Amino acid sequence: MREDVYIKIAYWYYTLGMTQDEIAKRLSFTRQKVNQIINSLMDLGIVNISIQGYERDNIELECKLEEAYTLKQVIVASDYGERDTAIYKVANVAAQYMEDKIQQGDTVGVSWGHTLAEVVDQMVYHKRSECRVVQLMGAQNIEQKVEKSDEIARNLANKLDCASYMLYAPVVVEHEDTKKMLMQERSIKASFELMKKCNIAVLGVGELTEQSTMCTRGHITKEDIQMLRAEGFIGDIAMNPIREDGSWDNCPLSDRLLSANVECLKGIPNVILVACGAKKVQAIKAALRTNCIDTLITDETTAREILEIVKEEE
Repeated sequence: MREDVYIKIAYWYYTLGMTQDEIAKRLSFTRQKVNQIINSLMDLGIVNISIQGYERDNIELECKLEEAYTLKQVIVASDYGERDTAIYKVANVAAQYMEDKIQQGDTVGVSWGHTLAEVVDQMVYHKRSECRVVQLMGAQNIEQKVEKSDEIARNLANKLDCASYMLYAPVVVEHEDTKKMLMQERSIKASFELMKKCNIAVLGVGELTEQSTMCTRGHITKEDIQMLRAEGFIGDIAMNPIREDGSWDNCPLSDRLLSANVECLKGIPNVILVACGAKKVQAIKAALRTNCIDTLITDETTAREILEIVKEEE
C-alpha cells in the first residue's frame, strides 16, 4: 500500500477526528484493516504523539516510582535544579491535586510540618461544607504556629468552608500511663474514631535525628532519638517512627504517642505523602515501604535520588 494512503488515514483519524468505520467506508476497507493501519502509524514514523503540559522525563520518573513501590499515583514537580525553591513548587502541585481530589462528603486527615502548611496556604477557597478535616496527631509546642497540626487542620477547613475536629492532647507524653488515662477521655476517643473514617490523609515525613524538628522542638529527647536509632528507626510519618524497610513494630515510643498509627493510616483509601529534599530521601523511601502510602508528591531531584537508591539495591 502506498505511503500517502497511510498519511491520509493518519490525517483523517488524528486531525479530522474521523472514526475507523468512517475511514473504512471511505476507502472500502474493513474496519479491522483500518485498525491495523492506525496501530502501525507510530512504528512507521508517520505519527508522533506528544502529551502537552508534561515533561517526558518526569512522566518516566512517576511511572518508575509507581512501579517500584506499588503506588496508585506519583506526581513529580519540575524543580529545574533549584533545590531551595523545590518545596514551593511541590506544595503548588500538591495544592492543585488536593483541590481536584477533595469532594463533598470527604473526611480529610492532616499531620503537621512546613511542607503541609505551605500546601494548604497555596490552596484556593472551595465550598466543600459537607467535608470534615481531622487532626491526625496531638498538639505540638513549636514557635512556627502555622506548622502545627491543629493550625493546618483549621486552615484547611477554612479553605474548604467546613468543620475541623481537633485532638486536644499532646502528641507525645512522658509516661505510658498518661496515654492510657488520656485515651479514656470521651473527646479523645471520639477523635481517634473519626481518624478511622478518613478517606483522604495528607502527610509529611520526618527524619529521626537530633537535628529533626521533633527533637529540636522538645517533642522527644536526644535519648529518645538514640534509643530509636539503636532499634533501627530512621524516620517518621505522623510521628510514628519507621525503619528503613518500612516496618514500625515494637517501637519503644508507641505507647507514649497520641496520633493515628500506621495501621490506622493503612485503612485510609488515599494517603498522600508530600515531601522533598536531600535530608528526607531515606525517610521518604522508608515511608513508601510501609505500604500505607497511596500517592507521592515530590520534586524531580528527590525522585531521581530515590530511584538511584532503588537501582543500587537491585
